[in-house]
Amino acid sequence: MGIQDVAPSFRNPPTFQDLEEVKAYLKDNINKIARSLQDIDFMINGTLDVKNIRAEGIETQNLKAGSVIAEKIDVGQLSAISADLGHIVAGLIESIEIYGSYIATRRNAYPRCEMSATGNVFGAYQDANNHIVIEPNYGGSPSLVFTQGGSFKGRLDMLLGRLELYGSGSMDIGSNGTIYLNAPRLWLANWDVLYSDNPGRTLGDELREIFDRIEALEEG
Repeated sequence: MGIQDVAPSFRNPPTFQDLEEVKAYLKDNINKIARSLQDIDFMINGTLDVKNIRAEGIETQNLKAGSVIAEKIDVGQLSAISADLGHIVAGLIESIEIYGSYIATRRNAYPRCEMSATGNVFGAYQDANNHIVIEPNYGGSPSLVFTQGGSFKGRLDMLLGRLELYGSGSMDIGSNGTIYLNAPRLWLANWDVLYSDNPGRTLGDELREIFDRIEALEEG
């Protein structure tokens, strides 16, 4: 029921020859005016019933926070809204494109994965000092950066036009099976970089010993 359905109606005044009817008429209209004033006060200072609002009948430029409560808002498009929406909690958001400065799987807690506009990075964090981060621009090439204990530990990149794996300190490559190196050339700084735990010598040590024996045979 709308306001127009319950608003009091005023009938034409009676003839003034009947004094009692005039008194009744005035009393009835005074009551109606008082009731109308109460309705106006209720609408201004109380709760406005949505049943009294016609669809497409309200236009506004300002709605204060905390002044609108709704269980469901159904609109075709929210593109006209431009505002800081604050803290939004939602069960499901489906979108085609999202542009933002920071997205994380957890808030103020670890472990988490995050995307950040600061540096345009995507990272997986065990904590603040132990993480793996994808950097989109390392000398013109994307790179994967490893950090442990707050210190740089390694990087995987294409800086030189080829896949490069660099470690700061020791690097372990292990397998329960055979490791195959399928390449036309294996580039080493020298033979001493190849070391065997048994007998505890480098390939350079072995080659030098072989060379010395051959030389000794030739002199003998």
